[in-house]
Amino acid sequence: MQETEKNLKFVAQEHTTAKNVAEHLEKKYPGWAWAVHVMDGTVVVKSMRLSGNWGFVLHEDKIDNDYKAVTRAGGEILERYRQKTNGFNQDRYMDLTMDHKNQLDGDFSPGTS
Repeated sequence: MQETEKNLKFVAQEHTTAKNVAEHLEKKYPGWAWAVHVMDGTVVVKSMRLSGNWGFVLHEDKIDNDYKAVTRAGGEILERYRQKTNGFNQDRYMDLTMDHKNQLDGDFSPGTS
């Protein structure tokens, strides 16, 4: 019974982390439909408005109390799609083009933002 309680506590902690990361991103970069999944200490974040294929991964223990790493990574995703970081803008979003795979075209090369 102790193992089950331990697992439930761990899952609850993961849900809390996912909620906190999503809320932080929505506050900092509103309107981008942030999807956050936490599992075994790994935090995976995507903007469902941009692509369900691209996002960022952070180790949960590397996320500080002021969410600097989350903020930086969220802003980088938006910049890779040439979007402003001050909130969702329908006109700018409509300017996005599709690539040969019929997905939104962004800059996915390493080290670019």
